[in-house]
Amino acid sequence: MRDRTPVAIRADNLIRQRLRIGDPRNPLEVAEGLKRLFPKDAGALLSEADGLAPLPSRLKPSPLRAPESAATGSELTQAIADVERDLAALTADHRLKGITAELQGWGQAIRSIVADGAAAARLALDPRARDRLFAARRQLGDYARLARMIGALTQTMTVSYRRLAQSLDQVASLILVLAGEVLAGAGVGGGRFLLSVPASELQARRDAVLLALRNLAGTTDQAYGNDQWPWGLHGFREMLRAIEVSGHLDLRALLEEPTLGKLMDELIERAAQHNVVGLRALGATAEVAVERVHRLIHIIHDRVQPEVPAVTTFLKSLQLLLDAFTASRSGYRLLFVARPPIGLAGASAFGGPDTATRRLIDLVIERGRLAELLDCHGCDCCDEDVICQILLDKLLYDTDRAIDLYTLGSDENGDEEPEWRAVAFGLLIHQFLAGGASRTEPGTQDARACLDGSCSQCAPQVGESLARVRNLLFAEKLDLATPLPLPADVDPLRPLLTHELCMQRISDQRLESLIATLAPGCVRGSRVLAELSGLIQSTILAIDANHAGCADPEVAPPPSKESSLRIFYRPPTRQPNDVFGMTVPRLRFD
Repeated sequence: MRDRTPVAIRADNLIRQRLRIGDPRNPLEVAEGLKRLFPKDAGALLSEADGLAPLPSRLKPSPLRAPESAATGSELTQAIADVERDLAALTADHRLKGITAELQGWGQAIRSIVADGAAAARLALDPRARDRLFAARRQLGDYARLARMIGALTQTMTVSYRRLAQSLDQVASLILVLAGEVLAGAGVGGGRFLLSVPASELQARRDAVLLALRNLAGTTDQAYGNDQWPWGLHGFREMLRAIEVSGHLDLRALLEEPTLGKLMDELIERAAQHNVVGLRALGATAEVAVERVHRLIHIIHDRVQPEVPAVTTFLKSLQLLLDAFTASRSGYRLLFVARPPIGLAGASAFGGPDTATRRLIDLVIERGRLAELLDCHGCDCCDEDVICQILLDKLLYDTDRAIDLYTLGSDENGDEEPEWRAVAFGLLIHQFLAGGASRTEPGTQDARACLDGSCSQCAPQVGESLARVRNLLFAEKLDLATPLPLPADVDPLRPLLTHELCMQRISDQRLESLIATLAPGCVRGSRVLAELSGLIQSTILAIDANHAGCADPEVAPPPSKESSLRIFYRPPTRQPNDVFGMTVPRLRFD
């Protein structure tokens, strides 16, 4: 039998990969693989073999998207129409004729965001669609907060701007509900497994694993040169020896391309079905299927000495593939956000929502109550009242961001990074209630509190609502009575809390020119931003008294050989030197 060419070997590997078969030269296996790859065509051929006429393609029923609630769909349509009317009212208002072009730009951006968010919500089974959904919700929240801020700074226009903010909040909430209803309509139920990457990306990661394995085993077309050491073959031999010594001989099969490719293809096939059956099957089998791969990484890690780049590449590609299955529970709480509380008992076949999900539901309810109270607050009679209104609107915005973080969390007790980042907003509310609510008017000695009821009768209720939001974010994490200073067991989490607040502070600083453009200047935008920055900075210092400050990250390339030598360089000193009667500088190196 003559030797097979590299092209023939590559063709066999491609057939094994696509058809998921063991012997590409066996016609029966190839036929079965083609039937699995093209089930519709296989069914048509089988019907034709049985004597039945094939159904024309135009008469075949097309696959339907998961049904959504008619009530949510109509409410979303109404909310989008409300946004259009509010934008039209602001653009056509003669009192805002100087910023018509800017408001038209708002309208174009908001319409694009709403369209993208609504389309992504209807495809919530796709991980990338869920990412676009939360991005749209975040941007709508940014515009809603900015509308409230500009409205508070523009006399006689507060109500119009707040109506737009209310409509944007409604759209942002309904697309979240719509995504949960799409998941429920697809039959996901109370499942805890949702892919974090699309099937197309899983395929790319699978190809990277097999390519790394070929480079490691030396089965690629490129041969080692006469001046190159065979580090890949050395690493492959050491891996085989480590597996044999450990006694886990079943792992040697994973170093064969057909076996490893078949294992990954079965997982990707279930993920590529884009329906609840495939997701549930994947959630029930993924942990068991990839357990062998986890053992392989544990056995090989740090067992190959000296370290071989090809071995590290192979292990990293395996870890990248496994990350899609080990970190793919984020987003399952969308189901519970979409359901009314009365139906939560039946949201899962094995029980109701977990502790963190119940906390999220309470947070959503309290957020609605806080928004109603702030919209009735309406204090814009003087500078101090305007600043108080803007600070309260910022805390409403922070509550929305905490809801997003909780929705994307996956720990049953809410003890992972997203939930702890939400604690930062609870500390911000606590700082506001403790001391940030007091303001002193210029030229007077008496202090007026934002929540003393002098401006609005509902101000005390706003404080109670903020306290309930803070308590929900602190639950089972910090002491409600004395959350500050932070206890010693929270010390490793201080950077997370300060980082979340620093991102907000830096983002607020970028709004100064925008506020100067859109607001008439009755209250200076610099003063408003200084108040916001002061509240955030005081919270950061209460969390970490030694915090170095907030700054944009400076992305720099790693040092090169030339730049690394700079540490040995000393700048030259100049001393006068008389040459031919002239004083010239002389360089001297110390």
